[in-house]
Amino acid sequence: MKKLILAILILSSNVGFSATDMNTKWICTTNASSSDVAADKAADDQMANKQGSAADSFAFAAKNCRDCTKITCEQQ
Repeated sequence: MKKLILAILILSSNVGFSATDMNTKWICTTNASSSDVAADKAADDQMANKQGSAADSFAFAAKNCRDCTKITCEQQ
């Protein structure tokens, strides 16, 4: 029984999880209301489609937040 427990501990300690890459493939969006202003629409489209680093994507979403109450970021 001790050998079985030891084997499980050794195997589970070797299972690694890859670190999240914060430098690429992030998209951040906001829950801002729709806008008829061309610049706002362009910013919304860019937020929804352009991947970047987590920091850059979040900064762009914060800059174009307008009336948002939430920014959501996902790794693609």
